[in-house]
Amino acid sequence: MTVHEALKGAVAQLRKAGVEDARLSAEVLIQRVLGVGKAHLYAHPDRVLTQEEERRIAEGVSRRARREPLQYITGVVEFYGLELEVGPDVLIPRPETEGLVERVLGWRSMWERPLIADVGTGSGALAVALAHHWPGARIVGIDVSPGAFQVASRNIRRHGLADRVSLVQGDLLFPLLDHGQRADIVVSNPPYIPSGDIDGLQPEVARFEPRAALDGGGDGLDVYRRLFFQLPEVLSRPGAVAVEVGAGQAGAVRRLLEQSCGVVAGGAGGAAAVQMETGTDRDLAGIERVVWARLS
Repeated sequence: MTVHEALKGAVAQLRKAGVEDARLSAEVLIQRVLGVGKAHLYAHPDRVLTQEEERRIAEGVSRRARREPLQYITGVVEFYGLELEVGPDVLIPRPETEGLVERVLGWRSMWERPLIADVGTGSGALAVALAHHWPGARIVGIDVSPGAFQVASRNIRRHGLADRVSLVQGDLLFPLLDHGQRADIVVSNPPYIPSGDIDGLQPEVARFEPRAALDGGGDGLDVYRRLFFQLPEVLSRPGAVAVEVGAGQAGAVRRLLEQSCGVVAGGAGGAAAVQMETGTDRDLAGIERVVWARLS
């Protein structure tokens, strides 16, 4: 079988299986097996594959045809210009989540060496990206999942950040509460899909990504309520919070955050002592994707 024949067959098989990005998936799977770039793939269409290459390509295409996410098959994803390991224990980082990184990095003028809590760190994408681009920051990644803890640990070591990024296993901000520790910035991409909507998502998401990283309860806001309830005991003054939200959730989440930050401000000596600013950021599709608050 030649490269051209393998590519043609893979695209046909994936399209029949309903894979939307059939050609891209086929290209990436074949490139990974051959260890070549896209240009090389198309420059040498008549290259004859070895039996082992054919077997590995067929295996990858079969997995993708079952709607397993491409990132789980290749084992990697690019996030904010950094290659990260991913697997079934963690949510696949999306481009939309890069807006959280942008928002937090926009606060660099407020702190030289902040402590940032990444709640529900998953693969460690936010923690790694923030530490990489904010050399003075210390990050603590928190996740209740042992599997996510292992993936995040490998990503932190992969990028040489173990001296500034630490991990603790636990639920939301409880590990900081238990030790009386405060954070200057709290950032999170929590589960926010309403429970009843999950089975109707794309098969790649509904069947393969960890449900605990998706399920936000009946209205999708359960984790925000729990997280924001803990904020007054953890957030420093000055302090800042940024969270990702689902489409149509920004207004409700912003109100919840304002209530929580109002308690924080009151605990610092009253509203006159602490100024609170809140806002939302839109993603490239125009959806309000990031809700944030800043206390100064």
